[in-house]
Amino acid sequence: MRELSCYSEWGMLPPLVVFWLAAPSGTDAHAAVQRWAADHGYRPVAALAAPAPAYDEAVAQEIETLLEDARSLAPGSGGSFERLDQLLSLHPELPQAAWWAAERYALEAQLRGRAGDTDGGPEGELSRRGLALEGPRAPLAGADAAPSGALPPALPLQLRELRPRDELLLDGEPAASGQQIVPGRHQAQLFRAQRQVWSSWVELGSPPVLLVPDTSPACSESDLWGTERGAQGPLPAPGVRCAAWAVANLRNGSELELALCQGSRCGAWERRNLGIGGAPALATEATQPPVPAWVSWGAIGLGAAASTLLVLWQTGVFDRTAPATQFVFTGPTGSALRF
Repeated sequence: MRELSCYSEWGMLPPLVVFWLAAPSGTDAHAAVQRWAADHGYRPVAALAAPAPAYDEAVAQEIETLLEDARSLAPGSGGSFERLDQLLSLHPELPQAAWWAAERYALEAQLRGRAGDTDGGPEGELSRRGLALEGPRAPLAGADAAPSGALPPALPLQLRELRPRDELLLDGEPAASGQQIVPGRHQAQLFRAQRQVWSSWVELGSPPVLLVPDTSPACSESDLWGTERGAQGPLPAPGVRCAAWAVANLRNGSELELALCQGSRCGAWERRNLGIGGAPALATEATQPPVPAWVSWGAIGLGAAASTLLVLWQTGVFDRTAPATQFVFTGPTGSALRF
């Protein structure tokens, strides 16, 4: 966490991370949060930013090129497989990594088969690895079907330490406790509020048990992702590790909603109106003058406005029921009756 320079006069107070659901910009909002936090014995600070996993187009292109080279089934394709193993091992965050790995195993198995490696050893192991990642493939025209019993039986998956609202993908597909999974090497990706927070290749034994690591530092952006707005107060996602933090939300351009939180529990909203040219006052039912449209506030907010809007969209704040389409029949026109 880092202290915000505009709150230096409260530097002796303990820090308080403020999570913005709708982040404004402007001195009035800054002053309102600073005074509100000071009233509760804190100073606002910014949370540790969560690095966004980037999709490396260059890596993806190299993998595709190596697979195309391997499809030639030339004797010198072995180097392509080694480079593929290196790239895929380093980039489990790529969404299609499991499919690429399965294709890589299938291609080497075909190469070994054409080279006369029919002892069922390395070729069979490669086939089993690919099957574990993507399931059985339809046999090619003129090819023999995959031998029965080539794949170990699927067993119920056991997930441990997974936050209730987090989504786990195995080999690109949603996974849950009790789901049938084949033991072996799999691609695991963890998402929180539609953001990837962890990815890795995992080796699942028999029975397949996966301890999902929580790599989010306490009070970081990724620790607080998934917080929703409730009518009475914020609704944090279960599993938040931050001991003391706050939620802020700007409504109707001028009303601030603020609440203190501990872990996955938050208090009720405390509302303050932002007046033009004056200090914020406690919210009332009186109509307040409008203020300029707010833009992104990156100083206190836990992420940019784009990620803030994504949180709100994921929670359904912007969902609206589509208006029903009405059809009115007025009878045939005169032109419709002419031949």
